[in-house]
Amino acid sequence: MIVLAALRTELCFVRGPQACVGLQAQRWPEVSARLRRRPPAAALVVGFSGGLRAQLTPGTLILASSVRGTGGHHPSPEMLARAQHALPEAEVGPICTAEELAPPEQKARLGLDSLAVDLESERLVQGLEELSVPWLAVRVVLDALWEKVPQRAARVAWAGRGLACARRLGEAARRLAPALAEGAR
Repeated sequence: MIVLAALRTELCFVRGPQACVGLQAQRWPEVSARLRRRPPAAALVVGFSGGLRAQLTPGTLILASSVRGTGGHHPSPEMLARAQHALPEAEVGPICTAEELAPPEQKARLGLDSLAVDLESERLVQGLEELSVPWLAVRVVLDALWEKVPQRAARVAWAGRGLACARRLGEAARRLAPALAEGAR
């Protein structure tokens, strides 16, 4: 199994094989070439997201039942069921991928169809499907529905929240590894 994320911060508590694909999956071509040479049995896509519903507070885990963007992608139903058992506290539902950070008004509109928004999941799961690699996606809410992600200079104030969310992703990856391994057989 390999764990994929955009940022190193999102992977800092994840153990085992991993790859950082960059914001908006900029480094996906080089990562996919590596995966083509040595295909993993399964992949877990993790990362920060914007919450799209008022009840989804920072630190909430979202297990993707589908990933939306320009298309729609679904993990294996059996693998998703095992993941729900391994991570019962996670909210389960669709997530969507946007081209850029979504301001609160856009998040409210996206929340009609999805639980969370990110910048990479659709490109990653589409690429994994092209490589015939089974996948799961789990996101952690970093910014709540009505919060705006601060500009670079102000992000220091969010460092503690970012690390707490990264810790949640590391724990989720550890607990989901058996579901991925069994689903890949």
